[in-house]
Amino acid sequence: MNAPVSFPYFEVEGDPEAIGRDYGKKAMDRIHESLNIYRPVFKRVGLTWDEALARASAFISQLEGFDADQATELRAIAKGAGVKPEEVMVVNARTDIIYGAPRPPSTLDDGCTGAIALPGATANGHLIHGQNWDWRDDCKNSVVIVQRHPSNGPATLNLFEAGTLARCGLNEHGIALTANFLHCDHDTDRNRPRNGVPSPFVRRQVLSSRLLAEAAEKMMNAPRSFSNNIMLSDAIGIGIDLETTPREYYWLKPENGLLVHANHFISPAGRARVFDTGLGISADSLYRDDRVRDALSKEHGQITVQSMLDALADDFGSPASVNSPPPPALAVNQARRSPASSWM
Repeated sequence: MNAPVSFPYFEVEGDPEAIGRDYGKKAMDRIHESLNIYRPVFKRVGLTWDEALARASAFISQLEGFDADQATELRAIAKGAGVKPEEVMVVNARTDIIYGAPRPPSTLDDGCTGAIALPGATANGHLIHGQNWDWRDDCKNSVVIVQRHPSNGPATLNLFEAGTLARCGLNEHGIALTANFLHCDHDTDRNRPRNGVPSPFVRRQVLSSRLLAEAAEKMMNAPRSFSNNIMLSDAIGIGIDLETTPREYYWLKPENGLLVHANHFISPAGRARVFDTGLGISADSLYRDDRVRDALSKEHGQITVQSMLDALADDFGSPASVNSPPPPALAVNQARRSPASSWM
């Protein structure tokens, strides 16, 4: 096991302009680190930096139509950090750009496994929602935790790569969100919506919700640019999973008080309607969710936060495991998946 990693924590408040500018200034060094991480990634998938920025520019135009306040905040982040708005968008849209490149990856860096335990399954009667964010090892140097206090909307607490507007988080109304990579034929077909926006901006809208139903509706009705699995919970004791594609969405609910998801479609509707291209680059997803579900089931009724952490640290089949270690040669900075960021 690697030693725990501590991430910088910032608080920001005000209108979108003020929040973005303050966030950009406070996270400036880590935003520049985010850009340093993805420049060589885009090169490997066949894109020059200018080509990546051009694709990011198109997403900025789409964001304007989807949520003008978020577009304002994105530009303010760029101003505060001393970078271009397109460079901030590159980090937010990195999945869309990477998998739409001339040479998309043949292996999956992103190996998230998420879980929700309802109150009836836990030791203290509280809902527990967790995720193992197994992403690139070098991103431990770009991750930040940000608490937002917007002038209009609920306060939120988020963990994300510096420069992004949302990833995993929760809000003051008890709504929490984690997410898992999905990839299917809907991501490349001719019927894919041309006005789709990257997932971080949809997640931001979801986390602005007061009610779980509102949060789910925002996810289901959003113009999504790429497939994504979204795990939603309400602190009162409800969990919902939405497997989304640019065209459709499918739902799952907890069974026996547990809801677990990795990186493949598991809903009956999803499995029937899509060709799951993600499995071809991450077959270990087929057992990672089982490993976490089985571990939690053994402690049903007595599940604690530590139980969740232990389940998400499972190393069966390593390195193709729930908690995949970085490679021995860290200087290469090519972790298939890293255990650095288990978010709870």
